[in-house]
Amino acid sequence: MTPPHLWTVTQARAAMRQGDISAAEYLAELTGQRTHLAGLCAFMPGADTVPSAESRLPGPLGGIPLAVKDNIDVAGIPTTACTPALRHHSPRRHSAVWRRCAEAGAGLMGKTTMHELAYGVTGAHTDRLTARNPARRGRLAGGSSSGTAAAVAAGIVPAGLGTDTGGSVRIPAALCGVAGFRPSTGRYPGQGVVPVSPTRDTVGVIARGVDDLRLFDAVLRGDPVPVAPPPFPAPPVLAVPRATAWTDLDPEVARTAEAACDVLRAAGWTLRDLPEPLYDPAELMGAALAVPLAETRTALEDYLRGHGCPLTCETVLQSIASPDVRAVLTPLLHGPVIDPGRRRAAREVARRTAQAALRALRRSGAAAFVSPTTVTPAPPLGTGSWVRVGGREAETFTTYIRNTAPASVWGWPSLTLPAGRTGSGLPVGLLLDAPRHHDHHLLDLGRRCEQHLAAVRPAAPEIP
Repeated sequence: MTPPHLWTVTQARAAMRQGDISAAEYLAELTGQRTHLAGLCAFMPGADTVPSAESRLPGPLGGIPLAVKDNIDVAGIPTTACTPALRHHSPRRHSAVWRRCAEAGAGLMGKTTMHELAYGVTGAHTDRLTARNPARRGRLAGGSSSGTAAAVAAGIVPAGLGTDTGGSVRIPAALCGVAGFRPSTGRYPGQGVVPVSPTRDTVGVIARGVDDLRLFDAVLRGDPVPVAPPPFPAPPVLAVPRATAWTDLDPEVARTAEAACDVLRAAGWTLRDLPEPLYDPAELMGAALAVPLAETRTALEDYLRGHGCPLTCETVLQSIASPDVRAVLTPLLHGPVIDPGRRRAAREVARRTAQAALRALRRSGAAAFVSPTTVTPAPPLGTGSWVRVGGREAETFTTYIRNTAPASVWGWPSLTLPAGRTGSGLPVGLLLDAPRHHDHHLLDLGRRCEQHLAAVRPAAPEIP
């Protein structure tokens, strides 16, 4: 029998409705887990907010405590984005996404640690702000929504909110062994979130299963109930972009992801290899990086001004603590680092490559692309600008966003599911990318995929 701290939101709500557990008893289970696993550093220190045991039960999230990434505003709670200048920044109003969660009955378990200013893929920070991976405490949780992913994977909360600009929900979800969803850009409101790039940013959700992701999709869109999409023809068809997303993989990631694909084939799914590259990887990566760098300074200034915050963008950038984030963002103090021509070129790359990807899906008759979420498992603590991938050195940032960046650049919905574990027990994610505004279809496809994979996936080891 699954213990309460490992229930999904759907399971917890059902247990409360049936009288098997009260909201207070469920909360006690989770807070006990949080205390026991404080060493994971999933939550911001000194922000021990715990929801009331009298959380409103009538809403779809009634009685459910959630984790919220520390760049998403919750009124009266500091929003620091894990950067020193914002440590006393306490917004007076909720972000739009948290307001919708609260109106649906959710409570706040706490704000979670993150890669500083959401500009990183590992979650590495100063010690107390670096979330450890529940699968192996000597490994990083991934970023930038590191603490939320660690809290969900560890059974401290059943779900939580993160943000995703280039992979910041999907990467940590995959590396910690849970599900993560980035919606089509613009699907959820962005008010009240410390920004990186208005063109690319979106709030996303990390949870233990796709049914929960569908529930949150309805809540965050403001829908009364999840919408059931038209059924896919049976069996589903997926496109496998061999020449772009399946190259230069860590051998254990390749083995685990291929085994997951074999499970789908055995279940009757059709997986069609695409031997030709969908895009030039270097060109797409350039577009992925150029637009955020062109937008961050103005977007951050607008956020601070909108909150009546006395801080300036210069103050925030000058006080950055993480060396990797400082190296990327302090050049913005001296003026634009991306000229208008490069920004226009990046947008043209996004448009052209999205059209090519859509044509490839249509030609193959596929509903979505499938690939490993990351090319290598969770990196060790202490990983900096370089990481080892299958015996070679590679740049950490571009390595981890390589397979998540395309959907971000195109504005497509993207879903990572647990695919299995390496021989040493590190989680591997399987990524599904569908065309823009096909969110309902992608979540339906993910639910069916999840059911097949769960039937053969070994249980996660108990967290020490």
